[in-house]
Amino acid sequence: MSEVVTLTKTEYLIGHLSEDLNPLIEMILSNHNEGRNMSKDITNIRYEDIRINFTPQVQRIAQVLCNEWFSSFGEEIELCWQNQEGQDPNSAFWAVIHNHNESTNLHSHETQDNYEGGAHVSAAIWVQVPKNSGNLVFQYHINPYRTRHEEVVAEAGKFAMFDSTLPHFVTKNFSNEQRIVISMNFRRKC
Repeated sequence: MSEVVTLTKTEYLIGHLSEDLNPLIEMILSNHNEGRNMSKDITNIRYEDIRINFTPQVQRIAQVLCNEWFSSFGEEIELCWQNQEGQDPNSAFWAVIHNHNESTNLHSHETQDNYEGGAHVSAAIWVQVPKNSGNLVFQYHINPYRTRHEEVVAEAGKFAMFDSTLPHFVTKNFSNEQRIVISMNFRRKC
């Protein structure tokens, strides 16, 4: 008799929000036009990240995501910066706008020097998604020599939640309109 034993398993959660996204779009575009980037250095990966305000709508979305994660995995999470004195709130939530031909390179959201207190669960929330404006792609190893990709099709109002160590990238925006995504980082509650 044989037995299948799973050593590792990587899962992600997909869902849809029932929110009017127009206030988010307006706030993100306003902050973008004001140059409220996470970094002023164009060579820094955080240069493409736009600060967003912790509005009641952003708070509500974060709580919905925490509830969805708990319902699916039985694990309580909170935004990374909560209850951490001196922590920049926008290290836990920000927006990215991609214009024509822009994309995001392969990356992950954990911090090696602060994994215990840093991001454990990350989320992408699609706010504005023109046709052909790119998708989220997870890259994972099935063994040390083989890599696979899993593509998540972007739709306005859709979200994806995943382990912060999971490498991912965003494909090129081939539309002539802007794609807008909000990213969030959560940590496990102690």
